[in-house]
Amino acid sequence: MRYPSPDPRRAEEYRAAGYWRDDTIPELIAASAARAPDKIAVRDASGATLTYRELAQHSDRIAGFLAAGGLGKGEVVTICLPNWCETVAVFLATMKLGAVVNPVPVTYGRADLAYVLDKCDSHALVFAGKFRNADYTELLSAIPDSLAGRVLLRIGEGGQALGTPWAEALEHEPLDTAIEVSADDPIAVLFTSGTEARAKGVVHSHNTILFGERALADVLRIGSEDVAFMASPISHTTGFMHGVVMTLTLGGTLSLLDIFEGARAAGQIAAHSATWTMGATPFLADIADALRASGERLPSLRYFLCGGAPVPEALVRRAMGVGLRVMSIYGSTESPPHTVVYPSDPAENAWLTDGRPLAGITVRVVGTDGRDLEIGEIGEEWSRGPNTFLGYLGDPELTAKDFDADGWYHSGDLARRLSDGSLRIVGRIKDIIVRGGQNISAREVEDYLMAHPAVQSVAVVGVAHPRLGETGCAVVVPRPGASVTLQELSD
Repeated sequence: MRYPSPDPRRAEEYRAAGYWRDDTIPELIAASAARAPDKIAVRDASGATLTYRELAQHSDRIAGFLAAGGLGKGEVVTICLPNWCETVAVFLATMKLGAVVNPVPVTYGRADLAYVLDKCDSHALVFAGKFRNADYTELLSAIPDSLAGRVLLRIGEGGQALGTPWAEALEHEPLDTAIEVSADDPIAVLFTSGTEARAKGVVHSHNTILFGERALADVLRIGSEDVAFMASPISHTTGFMHGVVMTLTLGGTLSLLDIFEGARAAGQIAAHSATWTMGATPFLADIADALRASGERLPSLRYFLCGGAPVPEALVRRAMGVGLRVMSIYGSTESPPHTVVYPSDPAENAWLTDGRPLAGITVRVVGTDGRDLEIGEIGEEWSRGPNTFLGYLGDPELTAKDFDADGWYHSGDLARRLSDGSLRIVGRIKDIIVRGGQNISAREVEDYLMAHPAVQSVAVVGVAHPRLGETGCAVVVPRPGASVTLQELSD
């Protein structure tokens, strides 16, 4: 697999400034384990827990299992798992081998999984046997060609005996050979939807991820004593970077929820004494409503970071009414959160702005001619910093389009700068529907629906939604003499 490389000029600049270092993610987690081996590293909604010592042991054994299957440095492990303790162990095992983590949502269907496995040339696939109403052994058995030659590891039972069971892999001899890994090596491929017909594989290194997490932790004053609550999927940038990586490299504790429901989330935050969380507006709305209904409060929770879409004033005020401190945050998978409302900022900045840039990250608002616009003028938001991605997997032309030679990532979002240095996102150039903080490519959905033999034409548009902010609406025209149902289009 050939990955995009860091630009030598950027690398030299960022190293000279101390932004890029020699630490790797597994080394920093190992240091956390050495400092407090018996501290809980991860716990989930099932009641399962892993101390830092247990996380190290489990990940060593899974790394040994994957290595025995031929997995080597730079090869991809696609991971389709919910927010479970085992998921974190797989992430760490992959990193210890110098391999590349490719987390994908549990909402992926057969076509999505087949596409990602092929695009990444994944050496291994780790999946749940069943989760909610989905049986992944049945789903994957329907795409045998996409599984051929890959190591398959299954967590939990399904209708088919597909892959090696988790318990068996945990009995494997642990990895006993240290793998030499550079902080500039690729460590993650995270897929994100855009205006293109297919999701793009965003490649990050240890350094691009770690800089952003250090910068965010510094602003929020998050450290080893903190407990992060994550209902946001750890297959997504938010959960993977800010939940797993930030928490474990700092030596904190990560509390995971796999099936979100407002009262359940509020109860877990209280039970685990979580000190901060991050999620899209539906997470905030449902937790605030649950607290209002129960009369309970979350005194341990200092911050609720909310991103993915502008946060309505009415929602922030509702959350404030039940004791939640809301701070908006903005970024993308390519340039992970690079602006945030600081703890010292006025409360109203949560709905009036999308935050101020983190230290070391530069933000511009530019016109169609590429010139910087004055305060208050609307243009495209560009960002540059040590947190920006290396490029898109296997797509140099697309990389050059979105990520220019001077290191500026062109977001496609419309924004204006405010007098206090904050940024406000006001719209999108790209044809994307933001549903509850998740980017959905209208064109990708249109292409999927057009593949149905009964469909003549289709148009997908975004429509307002009271809880999700926005949702998709498809207008479908059947072929003459044909008919099609919603169920048929969903299969």
